[in-house]
Amino acid sequence: MKAETLSLVVTMGTPVDGLDLRAGHFSKTFFGGGVFTNSRLEDADFRGADLRETVFDHCNMSGALMNGANLRRAVFNGCAMDHIDLRAANLDNTTFSDCTLTHAQMGQTGLGMATIARCNLSHANLAGANLPSAVLTQCKLVDVNADDTRWQYATVMECDLRALTWARAKFSRVAFSKSSMKQKSFVSLVLDGCQFAGADLTGADFTEVPIGQCNFQGALLDGARFHRAEGARALFCEARGVDVDFSEAKLRQALFSGAEMPQARFEGADLYQCHFGAAKLPDARFGGAELTYADFSHADLSRADLRQARMTRTRLHGARTEEAQFTDRASAIETDADLAQAEKWQPLPA
Repeated sequence: MKAETLSLVVTMGTPVDGLDLRAGHFSKTFFGGGVFTNSRLEDADFRGADLRETVFDHCNMSGALMNGANLRRAVFNGCAMDHIDLRAANLDNTTFSDCTLTHAQMGQTGLGMATIARCNLSHANLAGANLPSAVLTQCKLVDVNADDTRWQYATVMECDLRALTWARAKFSRVAFSKSSMKQKSFVSLVLDGCQFAGADLTGADFTEVPIGQCNFQGALLDGARFHRAEGARALFCEARGVDVDFSEAKLRQALFSGAEMPQARFEGADLYQCHFGAAKLPDARFGGAELTYADFSHADLSRADLRQARMTRTRLHGARTEEAQFTDRASAIETDADLAQAEKWQPLPA
């Protein structure tokens, strides 16, 4: 079918149902608002075409050329899209659901507010894509190239990110929910106010990564590395992990309230005004750390090493310090007897 004829059919509002359009030439043609159902579109040429608000339902689009096309608000449902070329396409507000996008070329695309749900993106190329407010849910992301991507206010939910690469990517206010990131490296990335609450970050590497105002509340951090990370006002409340490395990290005013981090390493870290209230830190190492105005009220510091740590006005109210080692404890504030008595108060039984 000729491009002009197909465009006329679409413009008249007639659904394109079950047609064989393989290897068709439709570049730079208007198909806005069209509906393609159960159609064969393999290797079809839609380069630079206007496909805004078009619906593709259960179509075979493997190998189709759509680079530079306008696909704003388009919908792809249950489509086979292996090896499709979407480079530099406008995919803002586009929806992909239950599609196969293996080996898809999506580099330099605009995916603002796009929704990608239950799709197989294995071996796809997303390098340089822009994903503001995009949502990825239950997607397969094996060997995906997401280098140099930009993510703002995006949500990544129930995805396995362990085999995805994202060198030099920038993340701002991104929420990672129930996604697997074990052994994942975040080195060279920019993380601004991102949410990792409840995430499994076992063995993850944040060495020298900016994590300012990031939220790791309730995260699993066994063996995670935050060496020299910069995380002013980061949240680690109720995070859990053995042998977490925060050595030489800059974590001023960070919150570790209720965290469970036995054997954690804080040597040389800047922990000015950090809050460790009720944290469990047995055998932790704070050698040479800046602990001025830090609050360890009711924390477990048993057998902890705080030698050479600066403890000016550090609060140790109700802290467990059995076998802990100090060289500047005289500068700290010990248990407040009146407060301790008030904390024991219980109402009289009725």
